[in-house]
Amino acid sequence: MKTQSKIGIALACVLVASLGACSKEDVDNAKKSAEAAADSVTETANNTMDAAGDMASDAADATNEAMASAGDMASDAADATSEAMESAGDMASDAADATGKAMSDAADSAGQMADDAMDSTKEMASDASDAVTKSANDAMDSAGSAADDASAKMDKALNK
Repeated sequence: MKTQSKIGIALACVLVASLGACSKEDVDNAKKSAEAAADSVTETANNTMDAAGDMASDAADATNEAMASAGDMASDAADATSEAMESAGDMASDAADATGKAMSDAADSAGQMADDAMDSTKEMASDASDAVTKSANDAMDSAGSAADDASAKMDKALNK
């Protein structure tokens, strides 16, 4: 707007200086020329203002789009972080469950091995007891047979 005023003043000065020694026809031509120059300046200024308004509007639109994109990226990053934390929690829970199951399985296996060892020990003790009983019975039978043989030999020796 200041530029238009300065150009208008300069044109008015030129017009006044040139009107002092000109004919009416020259004055009319100068007037038309000054009006055309003023219209051109006004049109250029209006075009410049329109272009500046368009650029400001485009910049505002681009800023809004950038802010929306930044918001979307921040939201996506927050979602990804939340999902990663949830996955880490699930993995930790799964690991704890697996460790608990392994410990439970190990305790069950140790208990089963102790039961098996106890059963084997009982079986071996029973087998040993049976073997000792059989050996004792065999020994008693042998001793009884030997005693019977000795008694028969003694009776024979005495009855002779």
